[in-house]
Amino acid sequence: MTSNKGVSSFSIVLPSQLQNAVQQGLLVEEPIPNLYVLGTVHIGSKSADEARVLIEAVRPTKVIVELPPSRLSRVRAKIKAKKEDKSNLSNSERVTFLRAIGMYPSLALAGWSKGGISGFLFSTSIVWPSLLKRSITGNEEEDELPRVNEFDATVEAGDKFDAEIIASDLEFDELIQSIVSSMTPISWMKIGTRLSLEAIGLLPTDPIRRKKGESLLAWEARRRSVSTARSSRTHGEISAPEIHNTLVVERDEKFAQLCLEALESNERVVCICGLVHLDGILEKLQDDK
Repeated sequence: MTSNKGVSSFSIVLPSQLQNAVQQGLLVEEPIPNLYVLGTVHIGSKSADEARVLIEAVRPTKVIVELPPSRLSRVRAKIKAKKEDKSNLSNSERVTFLRAIGMYPSLALAGWSKGGISGFLFSTSIVWPSLLKRSITGNEEEDELPRVNEFDATVEAGDKFDAEIIASDLEFDELIQSIVSSMTPISWMKIGTRLSLEAIGLLPTDPIRRKKGESLLAWEARRRSVSTARSSRTHGEISAPEIHNTLVVERDEKFAQLCLEALESNERVVCICGLVHLDGILEKLQDDK
C-alpha cells in the first residue's frame, strides 16, 4: 500500500474495460488515495456498464452519485418494482415528443412559482428545450443505441455491495434559487441574443450537440471524449457564464467536497458524475489536498 497524508491506498487491479476508460481519461484512478472518479455521458449504455464494473471491482464503502436525494428514493423504488415484476421499465421512462410538449406548462409554473421571471426563463428556455431535443431522438435511440441510465445503474450496483449511496446533486428548487441569485435581466438578454445567433449559424453551438447527419454511434463516440467535454465546458463559460457557474462550477465544488468528506475515515470511495464535471472536480481536489 502507498500513503498520502496518512491515508492508506488499497491495491486494486482494474479490469481491462476500466483500464481502457482510464486511458481515455473517462476514469481517474486515485487522484487522491482510495478515490475513483468516473465521468459519464448520457447516451448509450457504456457509462452504465463502466459504473457497474467499477463498483464491483473497487467494492467501495461510499458511492457519490450525481443525483438529488429525492430522485435517489425514486430510483430505488423503480429498481424494486423492476425486480418484483421482472419487466423492462425503460419505455415508460423515455421522454416522448408529446410527453415533452405536455411538460411545458408544469415546468413553466414550477419555475415561476419558485423563482419568478428568472425561474420561468430557466425552466422554459434551458430545461424544457433539452427535454424536447432528447425526445426527438427517442425512438431512434431505442432502436439503435438503447440508453441505460448510468446513475440508476450506480445506485443498483452500490446497493448490491452495501455501499453508502451519497446523493450529491441539488434539488430542482435549490437549482432554481441558485439561478435566481446569479442572473440579472441583462444576463438573460445576453443569453437570448447568443442563442438566437447560434440558431441562425452566426455563432458556434455547444460542441456536445449532435451534428447534422451524424449517426448515433458517431455521436456517442464523440461525446465519450474528454476533449468534447472540455470544449462544451468552454462554450458554457463564454455563452452563459452565470448559468455555467451554477450548473457546472458550483456543482464541481460540491462533488469534490463530498469526496473529501467521504475519504476522511480511510474509506474506499467511487464518484460517478457527468463528464463535464470531471476536470472541475479534479482541480478542486488538488486545491484542497
